[in-house]
Amino acid sequence: MEKNVTITQIARECGTSIATVSRVLNGSENVASETRKRVESVIQKYNFSPNAFARGLISRQSMTLGVITPDITNPYFSAMYTEIERSALNAGYSMILCNTRFSSTTHGGISHEGASLKGEEAYFQMMIDKKVDGVLVIGGQIDLMQVCDDYRHALQHLGKSVPVVVIGRPLEGMDCLFIERETGSGVATAVSYLASLGHRNIAFVGGEEGVIITETRVKAYRSTLEALGLPHSDSLISLSDYYAPDGYQAAAQLLERGTRFTAMVAINDSVAMGAVRALADHDILVPKDVALISCDQFPSAEYLVPRLTSIDQHNELFGSMVIQTLLCAVKGVGEPAKLTFTPELVVRESCGTKLGMRHFPD
Repeated sequence: MEKNVTITQIARECGTSIATVSRVLNGSENVASETRKRVESVIQKYNFSPNAFARGLISRQSMTLGVITPDITNPYFSAMYTEIERSALNAGYSMILCNTRFSSTTHGGISHEGASLKGEEAYFQMMIDKKVDGVLVIGGQIDLMQVCDDYRHALQHLGKSVPVVVIGRPLEGMDCLFIERETGSGVATAVSYLASLGHRNIAFVGGEEGVIITETRVKAYRSTLEALGLPHSDSLISLSDYYAPDGYQAAAQLLERGTRFTAMVAINDSVAMGAVRALADHDILVPKDVALISCDQFPSAEYLVPRLTSIDQHNELFGSMVIQTLLCAVKGVGEPAKLTFTPELVVRESCGTKLGMRHFPD
């Protein structure tokens, strides 16, 4: 078998144009039957398959997609990205991953307040310069309640240059496809489950002020408690950030205030893990003294001690559907899909089975 056969050689041997060979390779129907058979015969003869670069030259595509996210070490983003990359590779695309926000904090957390807003804008321009075929924007400044004008302008410029799918709240006047995900329904499920076990004083820890996911989940927490006729004062809420050290800090602050509670809702598994440690350092055990539930499950939940009762937001499934939405936009086919996944309560050990005998240590 001859090696390094090119599409030009295929076309020459078939007596056709390069464009005709390209149409056959891409499955186009706009090729005469006899011509198609002749081209396919030569392709089979040499076992020819164009590489991604060659296909890009033919189709004027780079066969590359960009993903822009604030912190790939965060299990929320990493779980989603794993599925995004798998689906993209199966479709013949390579990936450029951009991690936009970095922090000098000792625990490795990412703070929106301390992040450089120029980072995302620079990456938007890099995607244009790299001539990627499409871009996914997952998190970052789009998650803030207030988005600066420079970011808006940069995102609009990106959207006018390539197909862009943004996971977050829609911004008016943008040439992008927005997929809004967080509704707070998972938090409502978590609070209702704790109430069904007999808990009345339910605290909320984690998350950061000014961030949409936090504001949405806190609002759902408050409204669910109110609907159930349970206490919902500010003293039961302690915000910090989204990582284990932040969960530790938030739980410790509740204890320092002298706030009494028998159950706690953490904004995600990482925060829950830190909260467990803070409670243990004050001789408060989960679930014996305090029930704990996370409203965003990460892959390690069932291996913690105790195993975390969590809300499965189906991040992996969401990631695979998001990339399919982008691929459809890149190919110019299909209508924008509304992606909705019902959060699922996964009961493990951290809530116990009923309200404990000892509500709170003296």
